[in-house]
Parts: sequence; C-alpha cells; structure tokens
Amino acid sequence: MLLGATILCFLVLLALLADRLGNRVWHGGSDRVFYRCEACDLRYPRRDVAGASRATCPAGHPVVLERSHGGAGAVVIFVCLGFLAVATALMATGIVPY
Repeated sequence: MLLGATILCFLVLLALLADRLGNRVWHGGSDRVFYRCEACDLRYPRRDVAGASRATCPAGHPVVLERSHGGAGAVVIFVCLGFLAVATALMATGIVPY
C-alpha cells in the first residue's frame, strides 16, 4: 500500500514540476502571462495586449498584469518531497513492508 502511495506521490510531483517549469520554458521565463480586466472579469494573453499604449480590453476597460499564484504549488511540491523521503526511509529500514 505504501509503495502505491509513493508511486502516486511521485507522479503528482512530476506533474507539479512540469507545470512550474513549463511556464518558464514556453512563456519566455515570465511568470505573468496574462493581463486581467477586473470589469469584465476576463483574462487576456500577453500577446493580445501589445504595449503599454493599448493596455485595454476589447470593451475598453483598463487591464492590469495578473499576479502570480505560485505559493500553493511550492508548498505542495515540498509536501510531496517530504512524503517521498519518509516513505523511502520507512521502506528501506523495513519498518513498513512493501
């Protein structure tokens, strides 16, 4: 049972790391990829809002750079790493059988 949970945790960790690194690889190293229109409650990709002179949505509202939400992802990555470390130690010492 612990072996299955360890494998699942490893796969979740890989997905989280791919999500974090993919943002840097595919979007030019920038965490902030979207502009947000508060009035319309919509997000627009950075390439659709060109330059500071045209920082408005199609409806004419001003848009702002969306803030990064990276805190929760980092916490889950470290929780997965901690679980993997404890599970590996328990299985290596023989306290918990595979």
